[in-house]
This record gives sequence, C-alpha cells and structure tokens, in this order.
Amino acid sequence: MKTLLTRSISGLIFVSVVLLSLLLSKNYLVLLFAAVSGICFYEFHKMFKSDKLLNFNPIISGIIASIGFLITVNHYMPIPIFEFSEDFGKYGLLSMMTILICIQLLFQAKNAFSNIALILLGTVYILIPLILGAIVHIKDDSGDLPILLFVFLLVWINDTFAYLSGMLFGKHKMAPKISPKKTWEGFIGGLLFTIMAAYLIHLFESNYSMFWVYSAVIIAPAAVLGDLFESYLKRKNKIKDTGNIMPGHGGLLDRFDAMLFAIPFFYIWHVIYTFI
Repeated sequence: MKTLLTRSISGLIFVSVVLLSLLLSKNYLVLLFAAVSGICFYEFHKMFKSDKLLNFNPIISGIIASIGFLITVNHYMPIPIFEFSEDFGKYGLLSMMTILICIQLLFQAKNAFSNIALILLGTVYILIPLILGAIVHIKDDSGDLPILLFVFLLVWINDTFAYLSGMLFGKHKMAPKISPKKTWEGFIGGLLFTIMAAYLIHLFESNYSMFWVYSAVIIAPAAVLGDLFESYLKRKNKIKDTGNIMPGHGGLLDRFDAMLFAIPFFYIWHVIYTFI
C-alpha cells in the first residue's frame, strides 16, 4: 500500500509538471526538456559506466547534454537567459559533441572509441528526440491546445491501456527475452484505446481533420518500441531501473522511454502531413 501511494504521488507530480510546462509559456517546456536531457543522458551514461566502456564522470555527460540542447533549441526560439548567436545555435549540438569527442581522443585514449560510440548513441536516442519535441512545441501556432500535449496524452493512454489489457487478457508474449510482461493482447488493447482517444481529439480539434487518428496509428507502436528498446538496454546492463529520481517509478529515462521513440516518428509524420 505504501509503495502504491508513493508511486501514485510521484506519478501525479510528474504528470502535473509536464502538463504545466506544456500549457504555460513555451520557455517552460524548453527548460523542462533541457533538464530532462541532462538527467536522461546522465542515467544513460551510468547504465554503461565501466572501465571498459564509458569511463569518465557521467555528470559531465549530463551537463553537456543540457547545454547542447539549450544551444540548439535557442536557434528556433531565443531564450532570454541563454543568448547565443544564430550560427552558434544552428551548429551548437554538433559543436558540443565534437568537443566531447575531442576530449575523449585526447584524455581517454584507451576507451575513446567505445566512449564516442555510446555518446553518439545517447545523442541520437535522447537528445535529438527531445530537440525535435521542443521544435514542434515552439513552432506550434494552432492557437488551441499544444500539439505536443496530445502526443503526451496518446503515449500515456497507450501505456496505461496496454498494461491493463495485458494484465486482463495477455497470453501471447511479444518479446519474452526483453520484456516478459509485454503481450500482443496488451499491444492491441493499447493501440485500440489510443485510436479511440485520438478520434475524440479529432472531434475536439476540428482543424486537424483525421490527423490525430492517423497519428495514433504511428505513435502507439513507436511508444512500444521505445519501451522495448529501453528494456533491452536495462537487461543488457543487468539493472532494474535507470535511476531513483522518481520514487516508485525509477529514473526519468524510465518515464520518457516511450516518448523518445514516439516524438521522432510523430515529427516525421507531422512534416509529411504539412505537405500533403
């Protein structure tokens, strides 16, 4: 009972922070994602930290990830407390990663290539999706509720109903060696409820035609892939959670795993939709 209460309170705080950052000034979402970038990169680094792989301080990874995120996003929306030139913002993430790679080659020669490979993987896996999410939010001029809010809602609905459907009807394992509790029945249940929720959004947001229904068909499977990918990383590194920043839930990477896949797929679909 105590664990359930702790998990519920922690989850409620997390959802409240995300929703407020989406509904208030766009700067709040940018700053939240900057913090998430740093913490997730730190957790990712700690998963692989060893003498043979990532063998430098994970705090360095987290700080550089947050700074790289802010510099890159600043190109699309200048942030008052982070005034960078336009060109620097445009190539900021590339510059920060280049500096980090050079540090590895100069001072971590023994493990330089494994360090660089994992840094690049973390950049593609964590930083780029969060940057794309921030860009979607910054460029959102729909005038109604933020587009990214609906993406979060669809991911959460998929996650919730996939869990419930799997618990009630699950018999056929989806990927038993990676995530033993995931079933095809859970996947189908999550997908169907996500599509139904998307149709309700379609009725509410009439400006988007059937955009959200099609989006649900893309977002739900992408979210499951994100969950499975993180489960694979944790199983490979023999850990249960990526951190303990959220009591009862684990780390931030455990909470954002589905979004880190859903956002890039949604971003591509959103770009295609604008040209149709």
